[in-house]
Amino acid sequence: MNPIEYLKRQGFRVTSDPTKYQSGIWGKRDYTVGGYNYDTYCGGYHRAYDMAKQHLAPVPSVSDGEVVAGTNAYGNFGGTVVVANEALGIQVIYGHLARNLPVAIGRRVRQGDIVGYQSNTNYDNVQMASHLHIQFQKYGYIQGERAFVCTGINPLGIDVGGGGPLERKTSYEAAWLWRGKFRTTARIKKRDFPSLKGSVEGVAALGVYSFDKLYYNDGHWWLRITDGGRSRFIAAGRKENGVTFKDAASRRRLWGIVSELDTKGGREQTQKAL
Repeated sequence: MNPIEYLKRQGFRVTSDPTKYQSGIWGKRDYTVGGYNYDTYCGGYHRAYDMAKQHLAPVPSVSDGEVVAGTNAYGNFGGTVVVANEALGIQVIYGHLARNLPVAIGRRVRQGDIVGYQSNTNYDNVQMASHLHIQFQKYGYIQGERAFVCTGINPLGIDVGGGGPLERKTSYEAAWLWRGKFRTTARIKKRDFPSLKGSVEGVAALGVYSFDKLYYNDGHWWLRITDGGRSRFIAAGRKENGVTFKDAASRRRLWGIVSELDTKGGREQTQKAL
């Protein structure tokens, strides 16, 4: 699976596609508004994809790798994270992220770990819509600011995996883009997927956890939390017939106490995005 398809399966949509620019040349965009070409710095090129899900949506790493130089809350693309993978021969720039980067240089990440949050930060503090700028380069340090900003390769031929067993793990029964806090009243296993079949990756100690998505799967309510910069899932309780999550929360029938519940995100329309 190529990395753009991987992100699409996580709920991101492409808003600027370098394979479809009017020039007919890969990455030659010449984005012009009011006579001003925003791509002049790179000779008219935008050798990257722009993608979006929702403001402050967690951005998963498309591959395993190491966070390397270029990563900076005030970097070339605003909040910027660069992840290098020597085996694949690539490095990936994640740009316009929120300033509170959850990773730092030297950190090892796995595919799916959260490397930042979709936002609208940039080098010049100009107004722009919230989105993810994702750019792929050949592995290795790139000397010079212009080369770093403007160099990019087509990622559609890169195989980052994510098929096979992972495909079977992307199925769940229902989900809601709800946010809130959950104070656990019992120790709960942390899993890599909202399912009883998900791999156990530690135990959530008693405490308060922020969640940004609610799932129903395997007869349980599940919450997506961020743990050490990674998305993890904890079961909030068993689902009773005819009892909604809000009812279960108000009746204290869960394995913790829900507060600050925000349901504006509504029900998810696809079952492919973790």
